[in-house]
Amino acid sequence: MLTLLPGSYCDVCAEEFSSQCLPHTIPCGHVLCASCCHSIVEKTSQRLSPVCPFCREQFTIDTVRLIHTDFSSSGWNTPRRLPKTLDMSSNDSTTNLWSRREEKLLFPEGGTSRTRDEARRLEDKVAKVAAKKCSVEEVNSLHHELEQWLKSTSKLDDQTSSLYLSAALLRAILMNHVAHAEASKSAKNIEQNLKVKLEELEKSNKNLEAEIHRYRREYSQKVQECTSLRTEVSRVKALASTLGTIPTPLPETRPRAMSPPPPPSTPAPAPQPAPLLSRFNSLHARSTSMHASRPSTPAYSVRSYTPSIRSQTPGPMRLPTPSPQQIRSQTPAPPVPTRPRRLSLSSPPKMTRSISEEKQEMHERWIPPRYPDDDISSVKPFRHSRTGSVTPKSRLARSPSPSRY
Repeated sequence: MLTLLPGSYCDVCAEEFSSQCLPHTIPCGHVLCASCCHSIVEKTSQRLSPVCPFCREQFTIDTVRLIHTDFSSSGWNTPRRLPKTLDMSSNDSTTNLWSRREEKLLFPEGGTSRTRDEARRLEDKVAKVAAKKCSVEEVNSLHHELEQWLKSTSKLDDQTSSLYLSAALLRAILMNHVAHAEASKSAKNIEQNLKVKLEELEKSNKNLEAEIHRYRREYSQKVQECTSLRTEVSRVKALASTLGTIPTPLPETRPRAMSPPPPPSTPAPAPQPAPLLSRFNSLHARSTSMHASRPSTPAYSVRSYTPSIRSQTPGPMRLPTPSPQQIRSQTPAPPVPTRPRRLSLSSPPKMTRSISEEKQEMHERWIPPRYPDDDISSVKPFRHSRTGSVTPKSRLARSPSPSRY
């Protein structure tokens, strides 16, 4: 059991310990009153743990312990240090002796009393700063005051040690505050830079979205154009297939009179007899082959009399000759008046054939003139008879006129 000396008080609230204000200790060893312990726990944030106001060691309300003190006995039973011996005289009584001893213990010297009062005042200020929220200026001024007081005093005792600890604690708080302020400033700068970059990215994102919308509109327009073009192509293909299935009109069976080609703008040279001869020879060969198709065709070939020279000399291009059936069934169309030609050619003489019991046949052969300027009509037809007799009964065989071709 602990016995307290008179004048013992709480280092936080500076209230003297008594039966109404009992001393309590925390795990770090500092002694506080019960009200200060509860006040520190209540004012501490829920996110943090309560700490000792002197050494900043954490504690809880459950770790606070009561110090049992005996207030009935005298405080001199357990003195902190031995008092000095007092001079006793015969006239002093025992009561006066004890009174002087108590005054000597409480106020040994005048300077020491003032130092103790100053230390107690500084401890009170430290306790108030630790118990409430204060500004950085207040903490800085208190730390500066503690430093000045510790430099001025040279005596080291319990109160001086506690003030040293308080000054170190305040210095650590100020350093943490400065570091926190610098970190906050740096974080704000970084945040500002990130905000600027974010705004730039949002702006570029908006521009990209606008371009994407524009490209989508253009793509939809192109798709519509392609669809319309495909529809048009399909329609054209269907129309082309429909037009391709229309039957073409049959050619007319009636031969038409062919007009001679228009004369060239430049005077053409005089035709040579060789092409004309080959042309008439081919016509004569066609008419002869037509007559030879009948059963009364002679045994020998007429082609031997008029050899063709078409293989040696290329003749002029001619139009297709109508079939013999069409020529026989229909009368030739009247000649169409055309422009005067330089060379007038009359139709070749007709070939006649007579059928008799002796199967005699007369051939009429047309020989072209030697020169183009000669009159074709002046040339007499040459008659060749196989037996030398001509039968009066004959059937005329028409051959196509060269003027029609």
